[in-house]
Amino acid sequence: MGDPSSAITVGCLRKIFAGENVVDPIVQCVQIKPMQSQQNGTERYRVVFNDTQNFIQSMIAQRKHDYPRGGPQY
Repeated sequence: MGDPSSAITVGCLRKIFAGENVVDPIVQCVQIKPMQSQQNGTERYRVVFNDTQNFIQSMIAQRKHDYPRGGPQY
């Protein structure tokens, strides 16, 4: 097996946020952290992604909250 970091699309996060088209990017998720519930009781997750050159922090959309808890249930 090769080095897992060789599968990451190096530098893709900067390209994506610059508006460039990146086909099937692979990034590393370095953190998923539940955030305190809002007053309406909505559960939120903060995620941090890495492409070996850049990090980005974001929030998971509410409709995708099943992913941090084990993936979508079909």
